[in-house]
Amino acid sequence: MLNGDRIRLMTEMAIYEKREGRQDERVDAYFKSDYLSAELLKSFLAATLVFLMLVGVYCLYHFEELMLTIYSLDLNALARQILTRYILFLLVFLAITLVVYLRRYNHTRRNLREYYRNLKELSAGYERNEEP
Repeated sequence: MLNGDRIRLMTEMAIYEKREGRQDERVDAYFKSDYLSAELLKSFLAATLVFLMLVGVYCLYHFEELMLTIYSLDLNALARQILTRYILFLLVFLAITLVVYLRRYNHTRRNLREYYRNLKELSAGYERNEEP
């Protein structure tokens, strides 16, 4: 005879496997530090690319002004200013990345702990109902 609690538990587990389970297993394949390092590296590259694109758009928008004042600009001061803004942009971007992916990793671990707990509970239910 089928047990209603086991059916409910199997249904919950199947829904989890179908929706979040695959993604959670990919995340769980990493240690926390490795996962965060990989995501921070990707974010570093993305932030650098975005910053370069923003500087390029700014230069294109102010092209005429830049061409007229190119010889009177203090290039060292300009480079320091751009570098400072890049570092601030990068720190904010990486801080947001760290918070988001740390929360995502912890959420995944909680989901997997719950899944494995349900799996043990289901297995124990089958063992209790076995008859020799």
